[in-house]
Amino acid sequence: MGKTLESADLFFKSGASDKEYHLQLVEEAGGCLVNFQYGRRGSTLNPGCKTKTPVPEEAARKVFNKIIAEKTSEGYILGGANHNDYVSSGPKTPPPMAERTIPQLLNPIGEEEVERYLRDDAYGAQEKKDGKHLMVKNASGTLTATNKKGIEVGYPTAYASDLTQSGLYDGESIGDTYHVFDILEHGARDLRRMGYLIRHDFLATLFKGNDKGAVKFVPLAVGYAAKKALYDKLVAGKKEGIVFKRLDAPFTAGRPSSGGDMLKCKFYATASCLVVAGRDGKRSVGLELLDDSGKRIPVGNVTIPPNKDIPAVGAVVEIRYLYAYQGGSLYQPNYLEPRDDIDVSECLMKQLKYKAEED
Repeated sequence: MGKTLESADLFFKSGASDKEYHLQLVEEAGGCLVNFQYGRRGSTLNPGCKTKTPVPEEAARKVFNKIIAEKTSEGYILGGANHNDYVSSGPKTPPPMAERTIPQLLNPIGEEEVERYLRDDAYGAQEKKDGKHLMVKNASGTLTATNKKGIEVGYPTAYASDLTQSGLYDGESIGDTYHVFDILEHGARDLRRMGYLIRHDFLATLFKGNDKGAVKFVPLAVGYAAKKALYDKLVAGKKEGIVFKRLDAPFTAGRPSSGGDMLKCKFYATASCLVVAGRDGKRSVGLELLDDSGKRIPVGNVTIPPNKDIPAVGAVVEIRYLYAYQGGSLYQPNYLEPRDDIDVSECLMKQLKYKAEED
């Protein structure tokens, strides 16, 4: 048996279906093989090889990454044994846009605008969470989760034990924790036309003393003193950012072309980038963004931490960075996570925050 250069474990769980798929990139004399094993979880797995004979490592990695991309698109989840606690969404054809449940999305503001909203009593403030936007619906005990594009996705089973009341919740998923900040339905009641403060106060009553598990209630600061204290705390703690929400605003799906009732300010820069082939033999991938004409512009490479899976070529990933140089290269990029809720068309150069030019 040759040396294993890389491996991936994928799991799928939905209803009675509970499957696993394992993949290895193995170094052999004359090149590399891509081996796999699959079957029902806990049963004897069926082995196989995707490359009949050893091929060059670069070609084998392409096969390896392609299989991961295919499996994750089918609803498989990358990870370890803890995925016994994860409900996969399963491969589904996304419904037409008119039938999707789309969350209310926030427009960005610069740090120079923060003081204005701190002093405006019409707005409350919350911590901006660094995760994936997720809407979770409990319909008589059956949970479904959708991302910000309104497409059904998987979720940790622990969410079901905490979201026990029927309703439609809005929040941010970070690992195995769901940070909930809004509720749009409760039982048969539609709460969308209520102002945000009323919805948030109602949500607070549901989670009072009951947010110690997988679901956490996101508090709201109201009034200048409370908002300023929150802002100072977030900055000192090097958190992602702050969100301002108009207190009397009803729920409005989607993102307005500019402004709006819900606004966000990030304290550091992030960008959604397209993955391209990285440096041979390195745990890194190349990154590209699109300019206004649709042309792909290289913006450097990013190292993938050893505790995270290397994303497949063609995937969209979230990158944190200090600033960008004119021309596009990211300075001090850090890999955050894959973004299956972001389209390639959204990976635009206009996301970038550039280093201020010296006088």
